[in-house]
Amino acid sequence: MKKDNTLIEMLVGIIIWGLMVQIVLLIGFKNYLYNAIGLWCGIAVAAGMAIHMKRSIEDVLDFGAQFAEKNYRADAAKRMGMAALVIGVVFYLGVGNPLTVLAGIFSLKISAYSQPYMHKLFQKFQKSK
Repeated sequence: MKKDNTLIEMLVGIIIWGLMVQIVLLIGFKNYLYNAIGLWCGIAVAAGMAIHMKRSIEDVLDFGAQFAEKNYRADAAKRMGMAALVIGVVFYLGVGNPLTVLAGIFSLKISAYSQPYMHKLFQKFQKSK
């Protein structure tokens, strides 16, 4: 059976997006640490959401149709709740920029859209070895 590297490809995409945003933040903004803490909190949430999503999809495939839909919706609500909680905590404590937390969380979406390209890149590296 062929190994599925989709999660790894998405995590690499999340980190690449985080590095690109970090460079922009370093060039364009003054509060380096404030923005960086927010961004990397968002990146950590996005990575956690990707891992949770993969586990959730695998679990749904094991359940019956009625229970699977309810379970997947509950898991999606958990992920959204966690993202909202982290944004709220960062905002309340003032340790990081909530907008950069949001930019970090959006890295999950960008990584999902860029995953086919990342897959091709991974295949090129595997062929060269």
